[in-house]
Amino acid sequence: NQEKEGIFGLPLQGKIAQLKGVFGLALAEAQVSQVEITVMKLPNRALVYGVEGGLPMLFDIDGRGTEIFPTVYTLWKVPHLLPSFELKGGEVSRFVLGGADLMFPGISISPEGLPSFLAGQPWAVKVPGNPAPIAVGTTTMSSKEAIKAGLRGKALRITHYYRDSLWQSAEGHYVPNAGFLEDVVTEDPASSSTCQTSETDEHRNISSEGQEAVETPDLPSGDGDSPEQGNENNETSEEVVTDLGSLNLSENISSEEPNDDKDQRTLSSEEVDALLDKCLLQALHTSVKEKDLPMPGSTLWF
Repeated sequence: NQEKEGIFGLPLQGKIAQLKGVFGLALAEAQVSQVEITVMKLPNRALVYGVEGGLPMLFDIDGRGTEIFPTVYTLWKVPHLLPSFELKGGEVSRFVLGGADLMFPGISISPEGLPSFLAGQPWAVKVPGNPAPIAVGTTTMSSKEAIKAGLRGKALRITHYYRDSLWQSAEGHYVPNAGFLEDVVTEDPASSSTCQTSETDEHRNISSEGQEAVETPDLPSGDGDSPEQGNENNETSEEVVTDLGSLNLSENISSEEPNDDKDQRTLSSEEVDALLDKCLLQALHTSVKEKDLPMPGSTLWF
């Protein structure tokens, strides 16, 4: 590396060592120990640190070393390098990509409440359903001050965002996933489909467990029964069919000859109860499936 004066009055080599302590994870991801680190000075005095032949990794806003931030390229490699605020929706990203600072009303607050932070800390910005940050900035106030202000006003002073001049200045600039569009960032379709697949598998597992839970030995379903039990079920079905046929025959005779008392059959209450029991067994054996159980009694009798 060339010996150039860096920030803090340190040679570039010293500054790189210091950067490794601050952003060691990001620099390790880019394997900076095996490549050359370059520094580019912008017209606005900002310094951009990058890998030779690669993408910009870090930038110093004023060249004084007081505010150093990772670029979105670095955050796409290491999404959890910085804490992040999540927007209320992808549409809010239009304002950020247009150069606006992040306001508290545009931030989604979790049920646990606003996370703790201090003024002047670097934070990233994300869109719901997309793990790749879209911007980075510095907090304008602490979390306690934000709560006292009723979560109103400016939350983050944006210093760099997707599609700004720094992003465009990189050779071979790219987007991390299909959710990054030209003027808005939405959820990552790949992450969405993965979640749906996971939910479908979970639903199938729950359904399978539910079917196993409703299997009871009291129901004559025939699964796993001995041959003798199967024969008893068949005999019961035949008896029920025979009794039902007799009942239908009696009803037909009664409807055709309502005044003929000789062919009309009167059932006792015990016979009616026995017939209803057989009807229940017949319904369970022929019509009710395991997936239908359990069911309300009103639905069964209906």
